[in-house]
Amino acid sequence: MAKYNIGGYIFNDENSAKKAAKELKAVEYILGQMKTADEQEVLKIYKKIISQRLFSTQIGMGFLNQLRQNLVATGVFDEDQIPPIYSVDEPPKAESKPEKKEASEPQVQKEAAAETAPAKEKPVKEKKARKLTKLRKEKADKKNTAISEDDAGVIKKLRLVNSFLIVCVFTLLLCVLGMFYVSTTINSPTILNYKEAITDEYSSWKQQLDERERELNEREAELDARESGVSGIEGN
Repeated sequence: MAKYNIGGYIFNDENSAKKAAKELKAVEYILGQMKTADEQEVLKIYKKIISQRLFSTQIGMGFLNQLRQNLVATGVFDEDQIPPIYSVDEPPKAESKPEKKEASEPQVQKEAAAETAPAKEKPVKEKKARKLTKLRKEKADKKNTAISEDDAGVIKKLRLVNSFLIVCVFTLLLCVLGMFYVSTTINSPTILNYKEAITDEYSSWKQQLDERERELNEREAELDARESGVSGIEGN
């Protein structure tokens, strides 16, 4: 059995696929119409789709579900102001005419007032709703601007901290290099040779003193021998 892929949905029969393709085109058209529409106009389009039950496939019903979620997320309307999505399995409800009942005097006055109300009330209400929507948007924009300014302050502080850390790291690096330089200088061959030269010189001095002391001892021995010989001659 051939399967048809329409808008990411799989359909098993050709008729369902054709119906889904038509609904996909209708969704694209509606999205094009809603590009410049405000929340009130989008709600009207949504209600019209619901009342006419334009969609019946997964593509159309998915679009309706997403559209309703977007309307609720705006915060402009209460959820009960947005009609629920119809069920494809349920047949459309026939409009039943309400039974006439004897209305009380206050009710009659209300109905009469509603009938005689000027036709301009509806545009006025729409203007008020649009003004309210605009004010909410401006409030949200101001809030986002304040958050952006706070973020900019945090970023500035982080940059200062980063600069300070870079200076500290550079200073520590110089200290480490200086320590290495001193260490290599202390263990240099020049200083070691100098120490060896002093040791050798001391040894040579000691050797010279020992030789002179030996010479002096030899001379003293010779003098003692001469004195002994002279004393023997005089005694004879």
